[in-house]
Amino acid sequence: MPQDEFLVQPRYLAGAGDISRVLQPLVQVHGWPHENNPAANRVAATSPCGRIEVLAEHQIFHLWKVSVRARPGDAQPLWQATFSKETPAEIVGSLTQALAADRFVAPLEIVAEWPGHPDAAWRPLLKAGWTPSDRTAAHFGDGEGGTVSVDVPGAAGANVTVVDGIRLTSPDGKASLVHTPKPDHLFSGGLVGRWTIDAAFGPTWDDQWTAVLTAATPMRYMAMLTSAVADPTPVVRTSAQISAATRAAASVRPAPPPRRTNPLRSFEAEQAAFNPRHPNQGHPLRR
Repeated sequence: MPQDEFLVQPRYLAGAGDISRVLQPLVQVHGWPHENNPAANRVAATSPCGRIEVLAEHQIFHLWKVSVRARPGDAQPLWQATFSKETPAEIVGSLTQALAADRFVAPLEIVAEWPGHPDAAWRPLLKAGWTPSDRTAAHFGDGEGGTVSVDVPGAAGANVTVVDGIRLTSPDGKASLVHTPKPDHLFSGGLVGRWTIDAAFGPTWDDQWTAVLTAATPMRYMAMLTSAVADPTPVVRTSAQISAATRAAASVRPAPPPRRTNPLRSFEAEQAAFNPRHPNQGHPLRR
């Protein structure tokens, strides 16, 4: 590595980094067709099957939009994930690379009719030391898999019961996962409430990011995403990519000099580290 490069951890405080790492593997490794429309400030890659689109929209708050459709050409996606522009590329890439690989090895998982139980999403964070809010913690041991039932104000002042209200916070207090409750009369078809992951480590928009995933997001991919957020492995950033807020909030140290290796093996190792569906990084299928 050039000496201008640094290792930053935790990765959720590292900033966006090299955003080309999101689309390039889809186009160059997986062969996805892509569109580059400078006039519309957008770049998109679409899977050959037409069900998955990864869109980069510049100059707006949500830079990345990942849409998964049940059938090619559907007007509305079955589920969708959006990431604001400062989301680390390694975190966005964990989702897009998983979808690209699963299109071959687990195509039905991408459009699973029942997303799975939400506890799969927060388990990697609990293992990494993230702490639940007091109310969440009180219900993790309730024998119901972490389900929380609370009353919130509804229409015309009436109370409605909502389910699965969960909030977890990182050990440094700078990142959180929230599972937004939804009224129980809308809790149908196996859907769960919306998911939000965010990090804030400075006073400006450039020092925070947000990821929002819709109700039907399969828990398989939520678990991959939260695993990527909690991964303690440092990420590489150049000095120009590290903000003052990151230097103050995260651990930043010079990257070690490169070791002389076979370049093909180096490329394979990089793909393994970046692709959660690689045999060295794989997550089991749902049973």
